[in-house]
This record gives sequence, C-alpha cells and structure tokens, in this order.
Amino acid sequence: MSSPERPLSRFTARLRRRPASALVLVLALVVLGACAVEPLYGMRSAEGRGGGVAAIEVAPVKDRIGHIVRNHLIDGLTPRGQPANPDYRLTLSVERSKTGLLVQLDDYTTRYNLTLRATFSLTDRTGTVVYRDTARATGSFNVVGSGFATVTAEQNAAEDAARVLSEDILTLILLHLRR
Repeated sequence: MSSPERPLSRFTARLRRRPASALVLVLALVVLGACAVEPLYGMRSAEGRGGGVAAIEVAPVKDRIGHIVRNHLIDGLTPRGQPANPDYRLTLSVERSKTGLLVQLDDYTTRYNLTLRATFSLTDRTGTVVYRDTARATGSFNVVGSGFATVTAEQNAAEDAARVLSEDILTLILLHLRR
C-alpha cells in the first residue's frame, strides 16, 4: 500500500528546481546570524561595573537654552535621575546665533535661521577628558507683524533646535562609549 504524495508548496518546488537559490538563501541566513549586532542603549556583558551611559553626570549650564539641552540630555542619559557615583561628567556650553534668511527689498528680514552650537566634553573620574566634540542644530522662524508672535516663534525654534542638539550629543556620546 503506497501513500499518496503531498504536492510541494510553490516555495519548496522553486527551491528544488533552482538549488543555487537555496544555497544563496542559506548563506545569507548564516551571514546574518553571524553579525555582531548589539543594542546601543544596552549593557555589554563584559562591562565591569555595568554603568554605561547611566553613569554620566551632566554638569549645570548657565543660560536658558543650555538648560533645556541639559534637561533633554538628562532624560536621555539618566532617566532615573543623576547617578550617585558617576563614572563620567559631561560639561557643555551652548552658543546661539541668528542669521537672516529671507530679506525683503527694503532690508526687512522676514525669516531667520537660529543656530545652536554646543561644545561638550566627557571626563572620567580622574578629570581626564576622554571625549570632546561639537554639535550643531538649526531651527528657523518667521517674523510677523506681532512682536509677541515673533518672540514666541523664536522661542519655539530654539526649543526644537535644543531638542535636536541634545539628541545629536547623546548619539555622539553613545557611539563613543561603544568603541
């Protein structure tokens, strides 16, 4: 008594007709499985203390926009609060500049680019600078007839640029610490 043969699925039938395709598929899976992908925010198993980015203290900043950048960095680096014994200290300074982008024929500027430039350094417990870099973010705003609306638009552009700037700083620090 013989058992009836089950029909092959389209995928299986195609692989049987083209063994090279099957080989390529298997090799691709092997190569992908060998990738050493590790999470950016996770901890490495080889870390001694396991502190990572959660062990970075962000130093106070003087001006308002620098304070906004600092708050975003604290939220990104240490969401559970500043560490008691930090491995690193992050100091930063933020410079703000405004350039006219859209100038009318009567020299009246109706749109500005607001650029934030941060210089930051990461120092270890001994005070040695282990990483130093700069980051920049740009926002823009319109000048309208109402002075209050223009000031509000400028503040919103500055806050948005501060958020982007803090994300860039955070990414640069995380990539440096993953080396």
